[in-house]
Amino acid sequence: MSIGIDIGRYEIKAVQLNKSPKGYQLVNYGSEPVYDQSKDFDPERLSEEKVIEACKQLMAKMKINPKRVRTLTSGLSNQLSSIRQLKMVNTDDEEELKQSLQFEARKHIPMDGTDALMDFQILGEDVREMDKLNVLLVASTQRNLNNHLKLLRNMNFRPGIVDSEAIGLANSYVIEHGLPEDGANVFLNIGAVSSVLVVWGRQAQFFARDIQIGGLHFTREIMEKKEIGYKEADDFKRSPAFTDLVDKLAGSATGDFSVSVAEHTIYDNLVDEIRRSLRYYIKEANESFFQKIMVMGGSAGINGLSDFISNRLNVAAEIYNPFAQLHHDVMEDGETSTKYATAIGYAMRGLLE
Repeated sequence: MSIGIDIGRYEIKAVQLNKSPKGYQLVNYGSEPVYDQSKDFDPERLSEEKVIEACKQLMAKMKINPKRVRTLTSGLSNQLSSIRQLKMVNTDDEEELKQSLQFEARKHIPMDGTDALMDFQILGEDVREMDKLNVLLVASTQRNLNNHLKLLRNMNFRPGIVDSEAIGLANSYVIEHGLPEDGANVFLNIGAVSSVLVVWGRQAQFFARDIQIGGLHFTREIMEKKEIGYKEADDFKRSPAFTDLVDKLAGSATGDFSVSVAEHTIYDNLVDEIRRSLRYYIKEANESFFQKIMVMGGSAGINGLSDFISNRLNVAAEIYNPFAQLHHDVMEDGETSTKYATAIGYAMRGLLE
């Protein structure tokens, strides 16, 4: 039995998985807000005490005793860890490879202070340069790790595997479905405050980037345009009426002799950031074929968002339902289950160890 726990800035998500001969089985799952719901969500007012309290409430709701959890996987957010794929000289000497990676890490990955931590995974020989290895390097700091472990202990957990958010969200798909032989898949995890974009293919370089746009920014735009309160705006962004509003603001309203002045919306801002990231990837990785964009995360269900992304970028985009690959007897709702993608990736990783 394995538990994956995804500690977000809006809510905490947990998934309990088991591995059987038939595949991965969903045993239990749940979520709990980490902010005071009697007030408007404000990421600047979050407290560690509230996060700990939310986790304890979630574990009680899921009937899980944290002290008895043997296989726990959590992760550092993309803002607290750095990931980069590197080409290294092929060597059988692991110690030599570690020393080379430490040297490369300081050149490629910004880390504060001298308490740097790193881990790596060999992805295999490079198909273009047979004397080189493709290595995925993840780095953070001892301070970040210690703070994370302390938080887990305060939640009454015995810390286990600490993964990376970007790898966890990609693994929720890759472990079962693999990577495309040609081109790359794009994974877009849209959170409450920010989003994480990951690009990865079997022959295509791994790339991850933070985008400082999340569901909160959509809510605030609605509050401003419609002059309404937070809770009403938060509900409105998931309604069909929101798509109509964005169409009008973006100047895409149709009709005979209609004239509309285009206005840049938060939809456009997000797509602009995705486009900028993909252009950088094309330049750096020399790969321009993107199979599909899988939209996931707590804010993936914003009405019309995946269609908007697909139309503007001319790449197929869909809301990713991670429950679809699991054996379970729960009612499936892609727009709800997609927020558990990262937690599922963590739980799967725990079962692989």
